[in-house]
Amino acid sequence: MKELNSADISRFKQMVSVATKVVVLSHTSPDGDAIGSSVGLSRMLSGMGISSKVILPDEFPACYRFLLQNDEVMIASASYGQAKAFIDTCDLIIAVDFNDLSRLDILKDVVKESKVPKILIDHHLNPTIDVFDLVFSDNTMSSSAELVYWILMLAYGKTVVTKTVAECLYTGICTDTGSFSYSCNSPTVYNATAHLVEAGVNVSDIHSNIYNSYSKERLLLLGFCINQRLRIFDDMKLAYFYISKEDQKRFAAQKGDLEGVVNYTLMMEDIQVGALVKENDEGVVRISFRSKSDFNVNDFARKYFDGGGHRKASGATSTMNLEDTCTYMEECFRKELLL
Repeated sequence: MKELNSADISRFKQMVSVATKVVVLSHTSPDGDAIGSSVGLSRMLSGMGISSKVILPDEFPACYRFLLQNDEVMIASASYGQAKAFIDTCDLIIAVDFNDLSRLDILKDVVKESKVPKILIDHHLNPTIDVFDLVFSDNTMSSSAELVYWILMLAYGKTVVTKTVAECLYTGICTDTGSFSYSCNSPTVYNATAHLVEAGVNVSDIHSNIYNSYSKERLLLLGFCINQRLRIFDDMKLAYFYISKEDQKRFAAQKGDLEGVVNYTLMMEDIQVGALVKENDEGVVRISFRSKSDFNVNDFARKYFDGGGHRKASGATSTMNLEDTCTYMEECFRKELLL
């Protein structure tokens, strides 16, 4: 963990203190960290009497609905006019858990054109900071949820981390570390987690809500992926899943049903690098990369797919179809893994 700048913390408090209507934004295809960090932060602001709304570009996995209260989250793809109006009339924007405005998808231009002050809170590499007035960027953090936690602690102290805020932040930390299996070597993440539990987080309940809420179709899809859509390359110590939109329709896949599937590749003893290549309903191919070795999947994603993320977990979008993406990816891995 990098030491947070006291001047930045003071400026954060000043920007929040004069705000009356805040929009908290996170990225498209929101995951547990996006949901946990944005909702936790927004809930803290609401607790201070500040009008706050979380706006996400598109829908999030149903397994995170247990965190939400009333209408805390607005989905721009379903209510674009309302989302734009809210952003146009707010007086502070806080962006959480993404390093480039492109991750906002349909909200990108709305935010770019907004003249209100903007704050970025993120833990990814190489943030684009030119549109932000204040930036908290620390890629040594386990998650954006942990970064939000430390900002709140330094700015306001323990009392602002209520039980419902703590539940959100714990969810972000837990999911972005694979239940504390990666990106969690720093003592700071455990110090933060200890306080979140102290604040009232029921760890077993949260884990059950996230990981024990599979539909029958989701479990069948997972079995199909392992049995029919897994390719293993022993010479490269590589394995990956490839999932078409037809595969997902066959099992009535919902948003988030493939979340975490990529991690199954690394459960094999001899596999060091894994990937999930999936096609969405529009035919766009997204790739998730994972590593449990010294191989840097962030560098790989940036070099070959203009993607990125973290050293052991990153992502990218391909401009090719599913089959061509798989072929190209295999060729690139051969260049890098068989040196």
